[in-house]
Amino acid sequence: MEKEIKRNDWAKFCKKFSSTNQYREVKIRVHDNRKREINLIETLPFMGITLAKKGRLIDGLEIFSGRGDAEKILAPVASFKDPLKVFLKADENGYDNRLRIIGKDGSEIEVELYGEPDRNRHYWLVEKVAYSMFERRGYTQGNDQGDWLEAERKVKEAELQFIS
Repeated sequence: MEKEIKRNDWAKFCKKFSSTNQYREVKIRVHDNRKREINLIETLPFMGITLAKKGRLIDGLEIFSGRGDAEKILAPVASFKDPLKVFLKADENGYDNRLRIIGKDGSEIEVELYGEPDRNRHYWLVEKVAYSMFERRGYTQGNDQGDWLEAERKVKEAELQFIS
């Protein structure tokens, strides 16, 4: 059963949803106001969802998943301007399995969650971020430990952004 999250509860909901579902596998679908799929992000680890604000007003919702790019780890994979309604659907065991956001213009984002939070996805993400730093240095050898430690710091910073 799908339940609507009331607008005045969105901030608290985002924190709870993020901390409960961080590092679950996620697929994100974006549909325009004619229900055409215009974007699909598949099977990345979910990191979190936050409110985008303009002053004290809610301007949008931003969804983050674990991209392995060191420069974009704190960049949203999907941003949704002018959200109107937020719905959450749980499976028969009570686990969140779909978040649906509907915009004022009729566009929609679906965030589908699979499996349970998996700490191995944390290490997968650290590995991808460390490798992206190695790539940016032109594949220069000799700083693998430094890359790993910096990647761990960046991933931990990203994790905390959504749950603290």
